[in-house]
Amino acid sequence: MKVLKSAIPWLVLLASFAILALFYNALPNEILIARSFFGNEATRAPKSLFTVFRVPLIELVCASAIEIMRRKFAPVDTKFALMWLVLLYTVSLKSLFQSFETISAENFANIFFYMTIGVVALGLAAALFVGRGVFAKSSRAVRTFDAVDKSILIFLLFSYLGLAIVPILIYK
Repeated sequence: MKVLKSAIPWLVLLASFAILALFYNALPNEILIARSFFGNEATRAPKSLFTVFRVPLIELVCASAIEIMRRKFAPVDTKFALMWLVLLYTVSLKSLFQSFETISAENFANIFFYMTIGVVALGLAAALFVGRGVFAKSSRAVRTFDAVDKSILIFLLFSYLGLAIVPILIYK
């Protein structure tokens, strides 16, 4: 059961890629890569494998970092590990809703946009609630990251920045 709980977010994340692959040919020639909070300002880019699969790639990077943290903190405190698991679910659902946003007509895309915001807000609130009071214990575990974990996390950070921010600057 424990393995299933941590496998489900990865399957949802995989579904995000599958949905986009399934609808790739039907997507418009320009892909939405960023929008303002109220959805009125949008940045679009020409359709390519990168622009279509960019969001699930970003979420894959985030999920990988979360998984490293979850595994690191699981021995420290089960509540803290549960917090990371909640964040893993949040990232996977965010990716799924954003994939639905990408393949949907504009009026439905807006619904998925706001659903994504809701999922993220709910997921962050749930993670903070579940993980409350255990942050002091986490500081001890952070000091025990080995060089491989640190290197992977640094690589994931730069990958995230490259995938999330650089395209917005290029296509603005």
